[in-house]
Amino acid sequence: MTDSGKITPEWVRCRKDVGQKIAALTAYDFPTARLLDEAGIPILLVGDSLAMVVLGYPDTASLRLEELLPHLAAVARAKPRALVVADLPSGTYRTPVEALATGKALKQAGAEAVKLEGGVAVSEAIRALVKARIPVMAHIGLLPQSAGGRFRKVGRQPEEKEEILADARAVEEAGAFSVVVEATEAGLTAEITRRLRIPTIGIGSGSECDGQILVFHDLVGLFPWFRPPFAEPKADLAEVIREAARLFLAETQGKASPAPKRILGSERSL
Repeated sequence: MTDSGKITPEWVRCRKDVGQKIAALTAYDFPTARLLDEAGIPILLVGDSLAMVVLGYPDTASLRLEELLPHLAAVARAKPRALVVADLPSGTYRTPVEALATGKALKQAGAEAVKLEGGVAVSEAIRALVKARIPVMAHIGLLPQSAGGRFRKVGRQPEEKEEILADARAVEEAGAFSVVVEATEAGLTAEITRRLRIPTIGIGSGSECDGQILVFHDLVGLFPWFRPPFAEPKADLAEVIREAARLFLAETQGKASPAPKRILGSERSL
């Protein structure tokens, strides 16, 4: 953290040493970034889940760089205390040179760190980015960009377990400041967390990580048509929006008296 209170990659890296759990959420627009930052969330990820929960694509691999950049810029304009991390979209880091070009584009749009999927296979890309002073959050375990829409728990078979362990070692050695571990068997995730010096941030991988990350829409029930089994919504914004729209429709058509001047789900008067 800087003197101004700004969260930095080094602050994230040090959470493992001090034993403080890390909370991270996705954000794709200005108001969401402001609200999550005001709540104290230290990491905001402009993730490729944008493709599914905002843009309506069937998978994260469909997202194009030019579609992500405006959302990243909107989050950056919120000037959050939180660290702003952005995903490298699928197909934009096939070589270290390509990864560096994408990383620079993300940085120019407001990213303070970037995230890419893979371990051993992308270790040279991570090195290139770190050498160019673009901090990297790695991502191992289940890799949605290459999963072909098949979401499953990984790391149960011995061969797969060894591959994921090798990926964990590779991203740390390449210079990543942290690593997301997705949909990985809980025992393996705990082992990775013990072995690595950098913090692990889990999603659907058990509670033994150094932190947790969730898609914002899953946290607040804003994408009710699909909900990962590990995501426990803390609100039901989908129903709040439906009810507000129903009230507006009824009032406009003269089928209901104007609603009391209050915010749905709140006792606060307008």
